[in-house]
Amino acid sequence: MSVEMLDHVKIMESYAFAAPVLFILVHILRPLLILPVLLLCITGGILFGMLAGTVYSIIGLMMSSFIFYYIMHLVPAVQKRCERLELKLLGEKGQLTTMQIVLLRMLPFIHFHLLSFCIYQKSVDFKQYVRTTFFSVVPLAIFYTTLGKTIQEISLLYAIPFVVLILLAAYYARKKQIIIKWQTFFSSRPT
Repeated sequence: MSVEMLDHVKIMESYAFAAPVLFILVHILRPLLILPVLLLCITGGILFGMLAGTVYSIIGLMMSSFIFYYIMHLVPAVQKRCERLELKLLGEKGQLTTMQIVLLRMLPFIHFHLLSFCIYQKSVDFKQYVRTTFFSVVPLAIFYTTLGKTIQEISLLYAIPFVVLILLAAYYARKKQIIIKWQTFFSSRPT
C-alpha cells in the first residue's frame, strides 16, 4: 500500500471512532439543543444501522438521564420547577406506572425529561432509577432506530390511530386505586 492510501485509511478510522462519540455527545446535549429524541434515534438508524444506532442511542439517552438525575440532586430549584410542571400536567394523583412511562416515551410529543422526573420521583435510589430508565429507554431506541426513514414517511392516516392506541394502552396500564373517604368507610349509621 502506498503512503497516501495508509493516510486515507487512518483518516477513515478516526472518523469511524469520532462519529459515534459525536452522536452520543449530541444525545447528551440534546436538551440544550432542543432536539427531539425521536429525531436523534431515527438519525442513528440512518447513520449507523439498526444495531449500532440503537446501542449508541441507548448510551446517549442513559448518559443524558444520569446527568438529569444529578442535576435534580444538586439544584433544588430545578427539582421544584419539575414538581410544579408534573403537578400541572399530571395533577395531584398523577403518578405514572413504569409501563405507562415506557409507553409514553414512545410518543414524540411527550417531554423526555418530564418522564425522567417521574422515574426520579418513583425511585428510592440511583440504582432503581438506572434500572427503570434503562427499561423505559430500550423500547424507544429500538423502535425509532429500527423504523429509521420509514417513520418519517408514515402517513397521517396511520400515525393518528397509532398515537391513540399508545395513549389508550398508557391509560389502561395506569395504577388503579380506589379512594374511600374516612367518613364513608366509618359511617356512624349502622347498616
